[in-house]
Amino acid sequence: MSAAALRTYGSTTRVCGREARYRRRASMPRGLVMTDAVNIDAFLAGEGFDRAPAARRARQVLEAAGLTHSGKQALVASKLPAARTALAATLLRVCGDACLAIDRTGAGKAREAVIVGGPSCEICAGSNNQRGLIEMMRMLLRRGVARIVIVGGTAHQWSELRGLGGAGLDVRYVDGTRASHSGRDALANMRWAQLIIIWGPTPLKHAVSDLYTSEPLPHLRVITVTRRGIEALCADVVRSFT
Repeated sequence: MSAAALRTYGSTTRVCGREARYRRRASMPRGLVMTDAVNIDAFLAGEGFDRAPAARRARQVLEAAGLTHSGKQALVASKLPAARTALAATLLRVCGDACLAIDRTGAGKAREAVIVGGPSCEICAGSNNQRGLIEMMRMLLRRGVARIVIVGGTAHQWSELRGLGGAGLDVRYVDGTRASHSGRDALANMRWAQLIIIWGPTPLKHAVSDLYTSEPLPHLRVITVTRRGIEALCADVVRSFT
């Protein structure tokens, strides 16, 4: 083969090689190339396993699932969905005993608990209000209480409490500052409700609260909460049932 032919042949080989590599890359999902990988420690931290014992246990789960092996530091990106599924099915991230106790009162199979920082907790996400809400919701549902009227509170507090509706509870809110709230309105609420919560320290006129406390209906439980915060409200409701 002449020198010119060799040069042409070599050029063709290089072009074919580049084209083959391009085709392999083009056939893969968009945004993912064959060499894409993530550091396993960084992945686990991002998934909320932010303390060393929790991260070690999470890695053991990945190894048991055949997604990585001892000594390996990176995980192929295509395995991330399977890794998340394995972790979620096996481990529960909690920040302490209080959140673990709340989880154990819920439905479903109990998962192995690992301790993480507050913001990574699956129960409270670092929020005392969230923890209190979940505890109260689960307790009320266990007691068969699904219809609640909260008398008092502010628009901001009601917004935080909206999560009650997503747990099988139906909640009505009464603006305690509105003089237009009548005895007829209160009677309709009391006939509908199973539980009335009087949120005393919030903006609440006696003329409004008295509509619910002076002559409560026989079937109705009425609780007066003496503290302002949401966490306190939830704790007082739970305490009233114990």
